[in-house]
Amino acid sequence: MALSTFDSITRGILLRCPSASLFLARSWTDHAFRQLWDRKLWSWQRKRGQFLIDQAVISGTVEVDRGSFTVIGTGTNWNSLPNGASIVNHQFRVGNQTPIYTVADCTDDTHLDLTDVSGGATAVGVNYSIYNAYVTPATDFQNFISVWDPQYNWQLATNVTQEELNAWDAQRANSGTAYVVASLDFNDTFNTPPMPRFEIWPHQMSQYVYPYMYISRPPDLSDPGASLPRQIRGDVLLELALADAARWPGPSKDAPNPYFNLPLSMQHEARAQAMIRELERTDDEQMENEVSYLSLSAMPFASISHGDARFLQSHDF
Repeated sequence: MALSTFDSITRGILLRCPSASLFLARSWTDHAFRQLWDRKLWSWQRKRGQFLIDQAVISGTVEVDRGSFTVIGTGTNWNSLPNGASIVNHQFRVGNQTPIYTVADCTDDTHLDLTDVSGGATAVGVNYSIYNAYVTPATDFQNFISVWDPQYNWQLATNVTQEELNAWDAQRANSGTAYVVASLDFNDTFNTPPMPRFEIWPHQMSQYVYPYMYISRPPDLSDPGASLPRQIRGDVLLELALADAARWPGPSKDAPNPYFNLPLSMQHEARAQAMIRELERTDDEQMENEVSYLSLSAMPFASISHGDARFLQSHDF
């Protein structure tokens, strides 16, 4: 029976190479797994997700103090939104002439804290908006395949930078129909380890959904409860790991590795490569991932204007 768990593969390594430590056997298994993961775009690396955009919160007015993290609301209901919605990790702004901030915490209906101090002028009784300008994908996200808008039947561009957005719309004054998902930063306030964040532009102020497909990153097999994808055979990883074991001379000259044998390492590598080719063939029969065809009927990309903010505000797209 093919090996199918991280622990069983490491036990198989130690059975053949007992001079290795458990830590070393685990590292060989991890290395083998990542070798296989990076070999091609496997069908099991493709996943789906969705960005859920909440309706913008604009009720009441706010007091903002320059240099302060805290925002005080009047007539606001930030902690009592319908369906238990939360404004934490949503974006906050007053007007178009100050930066966009992110809500770090909301203590009650009238008090919230930002992740950065307010840089605008101190103001009382001003209008504001709290909404989703930035989104964070799934925790195993590696890169996008496609992000699309079902309502408008088009894909959003994913190759736009913040520098380009700043050239087009530095104030981020545009809202409504989105054309772009632009890379923003790696956020460590709400995610450990940090996760990438993206800006959907123009900003969507209504309740909305943007489905997306992405390529997932490999899981850490050493994590508790982690398991191999069902399509990966454990004996393939064992052969790759044993190739590393046979290349390891041992912890010292006085304690050589009896399994050290370069021709044996090459044999393990050859067997592993033959197995991987069979896995590739099987995977391609299940789902072809690395061939694309140009089709006039394919979902188009949204048309992006390269005018500045004033141009965009004065033209209908």
